[in-house]
Amino acid sequence: MAEAKTMRLNKVLREFNISLDRAVEFLNSQGHEIEARPTTKISGELYQVLSDEFQTDKSKKVEAKEVGEEKRKEKESLRL
Repeated sequence: MAEAKTMRLNKVLREFNISLDRAVEFLNSQGHEIEARPTTKISGELYQVLSDEFQTDKSKKVEAKEVGEEKRKEKESLRL
């Protein structure tokens, strides 16, 4: 039977802007044992656990990117 929606841990780490150690430590503290390798596949359930905890980190990353883009546009307009 195929497992429902799995994804590689390194993709999740980039999405939530967290380190491998932080993610593995958090999952272990929640009772989920996983290998500390970026290529480890995680289930949709584990993804949701990480999402619930680190969603604010993701939103901060997006927010910082938007601010950086605004500053870049501002500098470009001043240059012209």
